[in-house]
Amino acid sequence: MSSPKYSVFFGCLVDTPSLNELRIRTNGALGVDQTTGRIIGIGDDVTDSSTGSAEALVASWTGSQASVKGDVQVTVLSSDQFLLPGLIDTHTHAPQFAFLGIGHDLPLMDWLEKYTFKHESSFKDIELARNFYSGAINRVISNGVTFAAYYGTIHVESNRILADTIRKAGQRAFVGKVCMDVNSPSYYSESTAESIAGTEQFVKAVLGDQGNESGARLVTPIVTPRFAPTCSMESLRGLGDVARRYQLPVQSHLCENPSEVAFVKQLFPDCTSYADVYHRAGLLGKRSIMAHCVHMGAEDIRLLRESGACVSHCPTSNFALGSGIADVRRLMNNGIPVGLGTDVGGGYTPSILDAMRMAAAANRALIAGRRDRGEILEGRDGVPLEAGEAVFLATQGGARVMGMADQLGSLDSGKLFDAIVVDLNVPLSPVPAVSSTPAVKCLEDHPDEAWRVRLEQFVFLADDRNITRVYVNGNLIHAKQT
Repeated sequence: MSSPKYSVFFGCLVDTPSLNELRIRTNGALGVDQTTGRIIGIGDDVTDSSTGSAEALVASWTGSQASVKGDVQVTVLSSDQFLLPGLIDTHTHAPQFAFLGIGHDLPLMDWLEKYTFKHESSFKDIELARNFYSGAINRVISNGVTFAAYYGTIHVESNRILADTIRKAGQRAFVGKVCMDVNSPSYYSESTAESIAGTEQFVKAVLGDQGNESGARLVTPIVTPRFAPTCSMESLRGLGDVARRYQLPVQSHLCENPSEVAFVKQLFPDCTSYADVYHRAGLLGKRSIMAHCVHMGAEDIRLLRESGACVSHCPTSNFALGSGIADVRRLMNNGIPVGLGTDVGGGYTPSILDAMRMAAAANRALIAGRRDRGEILEGRDGVPLEAGEAVFLATQGGARVMGMADQLGSLDSGKLFDAIVVDLNVPLSPVPAVSSTPAVKCLEDHPDEAWRVRLEQFVFLADDRNITRVYVNGNLIHAKQT
């Protein structure tokens, strides 16, 4: 039997097209062209979920009624399920799953020396990479992450294995060969020439493995200087040249920890700020993802704003390593795009849901601290991060950080169908059933408000058990076994 040409989902559709816009379509319908993996149409108030209704909707969306009969696969969501854009992890380290949850009694620089460099260096063994990465990537996908920005290691061949593993799993990703040519342990370092040449070798390999057209590939190489303390200015400039030559995104770390910021000032005394190091190397631009951005001075903010660079907010890691709290509203108020990152293994979980919760907690901690210091907070600066805003950071905000806001992040016609099915009524669900939640049950006559409450429960209570299906490019890449 041939595969269906179209898929139609009936049920609740939830997304956040903008920071302050939570869109809930309680009786929605969404169509997908399985050939292109794109959304072909949305219905707002659809009560008939029959196959005939689905075929009629597809005909109205495509204008080709004669060819759709029998070509449509129908999925009807239950009253406890909703469709959400895929979650986007804008910053994580694939090899660091090897020591997840270890060393959180240490500050950043000590943690890197004791655990990170040692374990990452072991990935010179390509058999280790081949055996390890599959489990790590599957775990990320099972948490509803349809698109992730991964750091690999300094090893070109192991990074190729990482990229290939992701592509075979069907996930969308940026994958970077980590670059480190100074202030690194002798067992885990490379020369400047090796760093630049290895990056270009990796870029060519990944692009060559799947074609150069961005729309035809799932995995995109990303230029990845680890961070300024482990990179010479010569290597940073060389990596900037590679990024421009191949029109690639860039990722690195910025202003994560006070001791790190002080070290950068010592290493690059001619630069006006930490961000200025990347700026002078040609690494700041609209496709640059700077992780953390906790201890940002006015000059750092200005450079990110003027260059169009983006921020990956990693609150779980920032709390775990005691780095501090990034002021997300300050960044967004300055027009800087912000998404969420798990920063495994500085962060102890690959769950973007946990990152949403931690982002809300971090924001509340900042507000409380300012209030206790007697500061006057005006407008949204004094409003705690809401559930809908956390969802935005994990979806449309993340898509903007990854440079694909016009392709991903919301449930709109023409966008790629990267999405998850959330089920709030699964065995051992951490989200209570509606029947045992009077605050929700009393809203049965107000479905929009009831779903707002359920979304808040999803953000603050749910985990990977509640993510039952994961789609990328219209393809089902993960399904929970029931």
